[in-house]
Amino acid sequence: MDDSLGRILVIDDDPEVVGLFTDYFSDAGYQVVTAGHGGDGLMLAAFERPDVVLLDIRMAGLDGLEVLEELLAQWPALPVVMVSGAGESELAQQCLTRGAFDYVSKPFELEHVHRCVAAAIGGHGRGAAEPGTA
Repeated sequence: MDDSLGRILVIDDDPEVVGLFTDYFSDAGYQVVTAGHGGDGLMLAAFERPDVVLLDIRMAGLDGLEVLEELLAQWPALPVVMVSGAGESELAQQCLTRGAFDYVSKPFELEHVHRCVAAAIGGHGRGAAEPGTA
């Protein structure tokens, strides 16, 4: 049985952001799975059954908006927190309109991201999304 607080899938092409999220959330008691590209993130979502996804908006290949749409098409209850760069508030608003749970802007405070993750997991129930079972 998994004793973690939940499983987080981080999809971001910035290794520094991935490392920061991995270290912080692992230390806080979560399992963290990471992907550096949108396509890899979609495959991992199917296999790893995350409780929440932290998803970068701007990535090469599939961008965050495309990944968000695909994730929610497969697992409508999966909470996805978008991570946007400075000046992307309009794009972040589009993500919310299309079903994202929330968004945080870079530079971000890890405590704020943690509150978003905890709310996403707590609000949807652990395992409610059940990726990989569709």
